[in-house]
Amino acid sequence: MNEIIYLIIGASLISLVAYDLLFTTFSPRGAGIISGSVSTAIWRSMFWVSKWLKYKKLLNAAGIIIVMAILLTWVILLWAGNTLVFMSDASAVVNSNTNVPAGLSERIYYTGYILSTMGNGDFKGGSDVWRIYSAFISFSGLILITIGITYMVPVLQGVTSRRSLSIRISSIGNTSQDMLLNNWNGKDFKKLESHFDQLALSVAEQGQSHLAYPVLHFFHHTDRVAALLPSIAALDEAITLLLLFVSEERRPADEKLIPLRQALTTFLGSLTSLYLDPSDVLEPDLEIGKLEASGIPLEKPGMHEIEHLNKRRRILKAMLKYDGWEWHNVNDNILDTTMDLPEMY
Repeated sequence: MNEIIYLIIGASLISLVAYDLLFTTFSPRGAGIISGSVSTAIWRSMFWVSKWLKYKKLLNAAGIIIVMAILLTWVILLWAGNTLVFMSDASAVVNSNTNVPAGLSERIYYTGYILSTMGNGDFKGGSDVWRIYSAFISFSGLILITIGITYMVPVLQGVTSRRSLSIRISSIGNTSQDMLLNNWNGKDFKKLESHFDQLALSVAEQGQSHLAYPVLHFFHHTDRVAALLPSIAALDEAITLLLLFVSEERRPADEKLIPLRQALTTFLGSLTSLYLDPSDVLEPDLEIGKLEASGIPLEKPGMHEIEHLNKRRRILKAMLKYDGWEWHNVNDNILDTTMDLPEMY
């Protein structure tokens, strides 16, 4: 009876790992049950430890730790599952010299060995069926390593793209209001059109990358200029200010503004993989003090317009909170002004 239980549990573990591995690495809407649970558990643990220690830089290591933990979890579960399958038959693994059935520790050793190689010959399958199965396990181990590398390469490329996009957004302005002030030509904000045109595709690509590889959300940067999520929030808030307080004739053309806004919406949609709950987050205050002081003509939006965008702004705030940032970081000065002439800032 125990042998049947071992076989059922072992086969179930192997099937679960195979599904999770294939879904996580090849599905366009990325994390499986195992990888998603591991990612969330490690992130939350590191988040609270960093908060307790008051050492935010700890989060910088979260991304790579999560990727390695996912790969290690797959290996351990595949190892355990195949060991249980070998436990389902007393003669499944035998000593190569004496043909004495292997014990539990020897079966664990044998399974681990053949997952990475064909073993060193001290143990073997007890019958032709088990020897064929051993060869199959060895082949599956090779596949696991290959898929693991395949998974890591686009993730690391995505991390680099995140930093590049954040720096590109930050170059428009330190804060949401600065993005507008830097592109006011005295009569309208048409200068923003060239920025929006270039950013729309990059933001859309990031949204799709985050859907395919949700682990990208856990690559944190304490350097504000390289941190994508605060930059995304600042850019989206700048567009919100345009829509609420600037007349249509003074805004960038719709064919430039709308694609970027929709790309940002897609990016925010990818955050559902993090189980964000904006319902318990209050929307941030709309800050327009700098714009008012500059003398730029502003309109007074209706309350229904502001309320219509409250959900979006709560999601932005929840996104920042989940990543270890606060809303005021959106309006932080992020560039080192000692590195260049004042007019460059």
